[in-house]
Amino acid sequence: MRRREAVAALVAGAMIVLALLTVFAIELSDNQAKSKQDIENRVHERSVLAAALIDSLFQTSAKTTAASGRIYGTPTVSRAVMDKAQGRNAYAVLLTPDANVVAASTGFTVQARSDLRVSETLKLLRAGHPWALGNVLPFGKTGIINYGLAIPTASGTRYLLTGFEPAALSGFLGADLHQVPGVKGSHNYVLDAKGVVISSTYAARPPGYVFRTPAHLDVLGHTHGDIKGHYFDQVVLPNTSWRIVLAAPNGPLFASVSGLRRWLPWLIFIAFGIVAVATLFLLRRAMRDSDRVAAANQQLTTANAQLADAKISLEEANSALAESNGALEVTNVELERRARELARSNAELDQFASIASHDLQEPLRKVRTFTERIREAEGDSLSERGLDYLQRANASAERMQRLIEDLLRYSRVGSQGRPFSRVDLGQVTAEVLEDLDDQITRSGAIVRVGELPTVSADAPQMRQLIQNLVSNALKFKREGVTAEVEIDGKLDSGWLTLTVRDNGIGFDPQYSRRIFRVFERLHGRGTYAGTGIGLALCRKIAERHGGTVDAHSVLDEGSTFTVTMQAERREAVSDVPVVHEADSEHATEQERYVAA
Repeated sequence: MRRREAVAALVAGAMIVLALLTVFAIELSDNQAKSKQDIENRVHERSVLAAALIDSLFQTSAKTTAASGRIYGTPTVSRAVMDKAQGRNAYAVLLTPDANVVAASTGFTVQARSDLRVSETLKLLRAGHPWALGNVLPFGKTGIINYGLAIPTASGTRYLLTGFEPAALSGFLGADLHQVPGVKGSHNYVLDAKGVVISSTYAARPPGYVFRTPAHLDVLGHTHGDIKGHYFDQVVLPNTSWRIVLAAPNGPLFASVSGLRRWLPWLIFIAFGIVAVATLFLLRRAMRDSDRVAAANQQLTTANAQLADAKISLEEANSALAESNGALEVTNVELERRARELARSNAELDQFASIASHDLQEPLRKVRTFTERIREAEGDSLSERGLDYLQRANASAERMQRLIEDLLRYSRVGSQGRPFSRVDLGQVTAEVLEDLDDQITRSGAIVRVGELPTVSADAPQMRQLIQNLVSNALKFKREGVTAEVEIDGKLDSGWLTLTVRDNGIGFDPQYSRRIFRVFERLHGRGTYAGTGIGLALCRKIAERHGGTVDAHSVLDEGSTFTVTMQAERREAVSDVPVVHEADSEHATEQERYVAA
């Protein structure tokens, strides 16, 4: 009977060990797969950001040029006007939506007219795009690209197509492609729909190279994947038939989940398996030895059995302890690796944000400078409409600059914050109200400030948080009603509750979470100014201080914003991405309409 129980125990132990090893293998495989997926997601985020940067530059140029409806809206447009539009390019042509030529420059040839039938640029404009860039078309020795603009005129919408050589954009786009972070051996491309390289960071595939091999065609047919040892990700550039393709060798890209780092956990896992098998083998041998001793001397059977049981218990305890220590060591190594990966990723993103901010603001500053010079030098000769268009272009560039500055400020909340110190919120609020004195005076608002305590915090960030909340309360006031703003704070069990109330226009409670998303707006830009980042910045500052911010509102009655945070925290919360329920929800059609 005892032998039967021992066999059952041995079988049960073997099954438990097998189950533990299976669970460990599944968990290890899942962790490695998730790490690889995280790397792929970061590559895709870089593709999307690069496309957004290039698209924003073209949009700024398109909005400035499209304001020329007065020039191109007359029944007949002179060749001199079209030659001026051609400039140093190959040709310029003005079309109706039916592709009828209204006017053309000197360089507009028969071949160029024939290419209009297959022009992707014209197809995109007809589909409703405000501007468009199409495929490389055969023209001369280098080919031609059509850049099109939809221009509203008194005679209806007209399309201005400008033909230029691909080399005119290669260097311009190449500068942006070189700014995209990547590992050693990475290659970044801009391709048209037929696989022709528009711009490239890889000397072996310069502009004009055509993706035509089976491997290349496989790349063009998928949004991402692995081809011949290289991982690629591509994103379509809005308003064009182009795409941005980022490619990197698998070795450097997935270095953290490949090579020795990939196989070392499995080697440890195999070692655990060998130890477990050896333990079971020893148990089986101990049982067999116990039977032999029992046959020789019945009197020693009981003593030997007790000794064997004790040995089994000790070995099981040692095995469990070894497995626990090993699992803990693997967990610590994984945590340290992820911490290093996160630090490196944050450093790369911060560097990229700084570079992108500088490169984006420089052309915007030039746009603003030149529009001001035109207004000063040519203001007397321009019509009221012309002056209005210049003012709109200047305002658009200024709004773009504010958006870039707000984005940079948002991205640096966690990486460039100051050490925590004692902060008098009453003094901070007084400084904020002094800065907003002109806005308060113009709106005729009444601001009441209650007793505000002193807490441990980042002083500049607390000032930014309070200023954003008070500025919002003043901006969203009801027409014909004196704006009233109340600022109050209290301490309770080591927690600060800071409240900002107003009697403004309020908002539908269903949007109380969405308003804290980046770029989220419940009103059109023409109704209320702003970039849609202020409340998202408030939430990020609150989270860095170990807290959160909530909003409660009644439409046409007012809103209350409540910041809850630790009052005596000595250091900031680590800048680890937080997934908010509001961020993970997909907006409905109605929500997207309201946000627009």
